[in-house]
Amino acid sequence: MRPLSRRGAPSTAQRQNRRPLPDGPRHPGRRRSGESDQAQQRRSGAPWHFWLVVIMATVYLGWRAVEGVVWLIQWIAGVIS
Repeated sequence: MRPLSRRGAPSTAQRQNRRPLPDGPRHPGRRRSGESDQAQQRRSGAPWHFWLVVIMATVYLGWRAVEGVVWLIQWIAGVIS
């Protein structure tokens, strides 16, 4: 292990290893300067593929519910007869 004086001060190493900050704001709820309300809403909303998954899951579960009701009716009809 090298002596501390040869490695450099810890503050120097921290400055050299920092990554650049992203262009966007640190807090997503804050508005960028000059940004309209519509652009703010568009940026903070869920992506379109999330809503596609929600719609497809709703259709699938709805169809399975219909199949369950039909099966239940057939089962009750079979028990009664």
